[in-house]
Amino acid sequence: MITFEEYLGQHGSGHESELTDELLSNAKVIVDKANKLLAAFGEERGLRSGWRPKLVNDATPNASHSSKHITCQAIDIEDDDKRLQDWCQANRGENLIPLGLFMEAKIATPSWLHVQIVPPGSGLRVFYPNAKWAARAIEEGLA
Repeated sequence: MITFEEYLGQHGSGHESELTDELLSNAKVIVDKANKLLAAFGEERGLRSGWRPKLVNDATPNASHSSKHITCQAIDIEDDDKRLQDWCQANRGENLIPLGLFMEAKIATPSWLHVQIVPPGSGLRVFYPNAKWAARAIEEGLA
């Protein structure tokens, strides 16, 4: 089980003053939905990345400058064997629909599952984080 404290504390130490009521509310929602996702999947997995304050996010390699981790609307869950990603991505994300989650396509997340509680710009349940990843997926015959 991923805890609320773990989600906020992993990268947030020293940034506690940045937590607003809205961020705390978002964090409770994403942690709850992540744990429901893991319960439906039937296995425990650990936290790879939780809330990232803006300064931490800006220093994170390959992180989007508009990452949903900054707003506590996203979570990365350990998935070295990709079985969780496969389960979530099946049937265009059918397993994510009851939870209101959206995931980055596994081509962009080699050892973790990224899920978020807000739809991406494309509105797709399983999405590519940017055009670079979409082009790569097409090139590799994955899209």
